[in-house]
Amino acid sequence: MKLSLLLFAIGLLMVLLQTTFLHFFPLVPDLILVLCVYWGLHHPTVGAVLASFVLGYSVDVVSSPILGINAFAMSLVFLAVYFSSRSIWLHNHLVSAVVVLLASLVKGVALVLVSVIFLSTEGFWMGALRYILLEALVAALLAPFIFALLRRGQTYLEKVQIPGLYY
Repeated sequence: MKLSLLLFAIGLLMVLLQTTFLHFFPLVPDLILVLCVYWGLHHPTVGAVLASFVLGYSVDVVSSPILGINAFAMSLVFLAVYFSSRSIWLHNHLVSAVVVLLASLVKGVALVLVSVIFLSTEGFWMGALRYILLEALVAALLAPFIFALLRRGQTYLEKVQIPGLYY
């Protein structure tokens, strides 16, 4: 319980960071996607699915022209990672980075398909393809560091006993 609350609080901080400060950089890494992949690999619960949806919806509320598109994409990413982690051993740093790369590509394809259905724009495919690939590479490069920080926080939280909160 307290681990899920900690990860959700970290997710809210990531939403804040991703939608404010990181926009000063040319390419914004998708920190929420990395957290959803971590949840799907290490803590696949109903609460994690709901938290992935809520964090995606939070990104939609703050910065998306179509409400619900990131909520759909994050839920899809969580489910894809969860189902793939059931059949493949995914606890290596390199393999986790590859999973984040593939999850980012799944998210990008889902966003493109939904955008094509609801928006009609000329020349959309070339820019979207380039952005999706760059975002996926950046997320995969950041994934091992974020996973290590999340694991460190998890082990610290397991050592600290807070009265009234249970797993």
